[in-house]
Amino acid sequence: MNTIRSGIPGLDSLFEGGGFPKGRQILVTGPPGSGKTVFGLQFLINGALNFNDPGIFVSFDDLPRHIRTDMKSFGWNIEQLEKEFDPPLLTLVDGFSARVGLTTNEKFTIRANLDSLLMVLNEILEETGATRVCIDSLSTLSTIVKDPVQVRKEILTMGAILGEQGCTTMLTSESSESGVEEYSAQGLIRLSYDELPTGEFRRLILVQKMRGFEHDFSWKEFKITKDGVKIFPERTIGRGNLR
Repeated sequence: MNTIRSGIPGLDSLFEGGGFPKGRQILVTGPPGSGKTVFGLQFLINGALNFNDPGIFVSFDDLPRHIRTDMKSFGWNIEQLEKEFDPPLLTLVDGFSARVGLTTNEKFTIRANLDSLLMVLNEILEETGATRVCIDSLSTLSTIVKDPVQVRKEILTMGAILGEQGCTTMLTSESSESGVEEYSAQGLIRLSYDELPTGEFRRLILVQKMRGFEHDFSWKEFKITKDGVKIFPERTIGRGNLR
């Protein structure tokens, strides 16, 4: 199976093939503040800068202009990737404004439903040849489509369509009670954190599944540094050390 390198320091070494299975859906799940958005954007930006892979970031939970500003703290110039390359190496899609009733000047905007999402994604794919997609977050779609069976069907449909076009898709989601998203994706990465006796918090990551790939199956420590997410594969956190 072909692989696609995430470029996130320490992550690719956790997989037998040295990266994600190409053309598959990977769900990144965790509580608020666990680093899901940064994780997804780093996957896209590293792909653009290091592997010349065009990417698409769909934001349902924040305004694109906020994302552009916030990511500068990591030294990531999103506007440069959007405007200084032809075709663009990164395209932001505004799924937030229409959902909350705001007007937007973004080139690409969608409503929070699968039909609108797929139409816009297809347009961008034709324009840019994108091979990496991040949808942040799937929780928003899941709250609109109440039926868990329908949610799973839509996720599978989207994954099949994007996979046929050679896209590796990262989906972010808060931990859900039904877990329907977790069953629908081919890969599952959990982000979490726990509190140490000192009162400090430690960030944790677990590759729970990656269908068709052998992978490390233990909690590892990671940090969000000034350069983004950095995983420490040598720092295994055993069950007895989780607090």
